[in-house]
Parts: sequence; C-alpha cells; structure tokens
Amino acid sequence: MQEIDFINAKMNKEKVSFPQYLYKYRPLDIFTFDMLENRYVYLCPAEKLDDPSECKVDLSVRDLFEVEKGLIKFKCVDMILNMIRPYTTENNFQIVRNIVFRTVTPNGMVRRNFLLDASCEIQELVPEIDTAPLINFLGSIPEKLLSLAYHARQKMGICSLSELKNSEEMWNNYADGEKGYCIEYDLKGYENINLLFPVVYQDNRETNIVINMVAAFIGQMVVGMSYGQIAADRSQFMRMFLTKDTKWAYQKEWRLLGDANYKLSAPSIHAIYLGKNMDDQNKKQMIDYCQARNIIVHIGK
Repeated sequence: MQEIDFINAKMNKEKVSFPQYLYKYRPLDIFTFDMLENRYVYLCPAEKLDDPSECKVDLSVRDLFEVEKGLIKFKCVDMILNMIRPYTTENNFQIVRNIVFRTVTPNGMVRRNFLLDASCEIQELVPEIDTAPLINFLGSIPEKLLSLAYHARQKMGICSLSELKNSEEMWNNYADGEKGYCIEYDLKGYENINLLFPVVYQDNRETNIVINMVAAFIGQMVVGMSYGQIAADRSQFMRMFLTKDTKWAYQKEWRLLGDANYKLSAPSIHAIYLGKNMDDQNKKQMIDYCQARNIIVHIGK
C-alpha cells in the first residue's frame, strides 16, 4: 500500500514527497483568529476524533499478560512470532522462535527478563551492534507497554488535514455546513514536516497497540539479526494513529502527530476559502483580516 510505504520510508529517514498544499476545514469559532494570528494548529487528543474506533486500544490485557506478576503469556508470544514471520527468512524466523520459546515455562508463561538469558547468543549473531539496550527494553515490555497502551489515546495529539480543496462533504462535516472556512496551507519549507503522515484506509484495522508495539520491537531485532538485509515493517506502531475505516477514505487525510493539546506551529497560509453560507458579519471580518495580512481570500469557495 502506497501510504504504508511512505510511512516506512519516512521512518527510515528516506526522502519522501509531500503534496504542495493541504487543507484544513474549520467552523468559525472563538479559536479562529487566535489560531490564525499566532500561526498554530491544535493537536486534538486522539480519543476525541470523529471515528469512534480511532486509535482504539484493544488491550485484552488478561489474555496477553499475567498483570500481577508481569509475565507474558504464551498467546502473546505466539501472536508476536506469527507477526514477524512475513518480514524474515524461514531460517531467521526459526532462530528467533527457538530463542524466545526456550524461555517459555510449562504453564505457558515467559520469564520477566525473557531475553536476558539469551543476550550473549543474540550478541554473537550481530557483533557489530550493541543489542543490550534493546534486550533490556524487551525485558520490561509488560510495564512499558501497559502504561503506553492505557494512555495512548489521551496522550497522542492529532491535527487532521486534507488533500481536498473543495469537497462538499468536508465543508458540510467540518466547516459548519459551509458557514465556516478552509485554510490552504503551503508545505514548502514547513519546519514540522517530519511530523506529517498520510492516513491509511483499510477495513481490518490493526488496533491492538500492545501486540503491534511488541511486534515492532521484535521486528527490529530481526533486522539486526539479518545484518540489515531484512526490513521489518517499522510503521506498525505509527499505524495505530494513522489508520481509519474505509468509509472515511473520501477525506484523503494527512495527520500531524505530537503531544495531545499542543499548539504546533502551522505551515504558511497560502489562501483562505470562505464557505458560501458564512454570514455577512463573519465574512467581512475574515476578508478584512486576510487583506490586512496579504492573504489570498476566496469567497463562496
């Protein structure tokens, strides 16, 4: 999928291409001129977005972890192993499988520091890479992931933009029935371009943040063990915040990601479009504002 390839390339610090312009549809409210004057976009907490299943944290914690003891259950390990299989050769898959399953206890649990015992063996596989930080992190997966998972939707902030300049549905749904406005942002030279990602639309949402994060870290280990020859899908965790149901595909959405409730500096404003149903008083105020600042203004779309 093109969007996933883009996310992976960007996370790998490869050069990627962005649209020249993106659009923000908004109602005219008490925040309008503060946002325009102070040149910021607001990163809304993920839990408050329009799709009820947005960034859903499907934990099923009791099925995956022995919470009281901090132990990972066999089911969790099994899911992890099946998720890494597409990203590696059969030989490397069996190496990882043997290392991990060597730590499974008779009652189906994995010891808290389940990779520490195998750390020397893993290090020998990749002598040019210091694996200790990764192994230590993996050893504390339950505590770290449970904390992140429980608070993910509250802590991740999102500003939604669209590729569409003149969408009837966007005007109706996000600009107060065309009583609001639409900002045309110019991305050229934007200082926060590294925080911008395309949304992936799919029917089967990958919403289990625990499993996806664990799989991502295991995937990094696979990359190391294969001397960089095998590329794991590093976008798995990011896709928690970048996937929507296909019913929203008409939006052609891009997202700026950061801390929830943060006011992030906005791209340069190229133009502002006024909805055809904006009342005369608001229309005059917006026109005066734009003209005083040499911003192109389009009336009635």
